[in-house]
Amino acid sequence: MVSQLNRRLFRALQPVEIVSWHQLGATTHRTFLRELTDRLLLGEGVGGEHRFDRDRVYWFSRPEVPGSFEAGVITASQRKFDARVILGLFLPGAEEPVLLYAADRLSLDRSGRPAAPNEALARALQRSYKSGLNIAKFGLLA
Repeated sequence: MVSQLNRRLFRALQPVEIVSWHQLGATTHRTFLRELTDRLLLGEGVGGEHRFDRDRVYWFSRPEVPGSFEAGVITASQRKFDARVILGLFLPGAEEPVLLYAADRLSLDRSGRPAAPNEALARALQRSYKSGLNIAKFGLLA
C-alpha cells in the first residue's frame, strides 16, 4: 500500500517542523494533523465551518522527532457534504510516507448541519482529487 501512496500523488508538499510527538496526536483530537490538512488544502484562509470525523493515523516507520518533514494532501473520495482526505508526512526526499492521516472532512452550515462545501473548498478538493486510486482495500476509506 505504501508504494501506491508515494510522494508523487500528494499535492502542496510543504516543509513541516515537528518539535514533539504530541503534535502527531496519540489522542482522539489530533489538532495539529487536522490544522495541517486544512492548511494544505486551502492555505491559511480555510473557509467554512467543518469538522473531522472517522480519522485514523497509519505509521509506516518511526521517524526522529524533533525533525523536518514534508507534508502533502490528497482527496480520496468526495460526496455531497464530505470528502475523505489523506495527509501524507514524508522525510525530506523520501518517496514513501512515514505517516498517513486519513479523515472525513464534513462541511457544515452556521447551524452545524451538513452542507455543501463553499466554492474555495470545492475547488481545492477537486484539485487534490485522485481518481482511480483504489485505497478502499487498505481501509483508508473506512
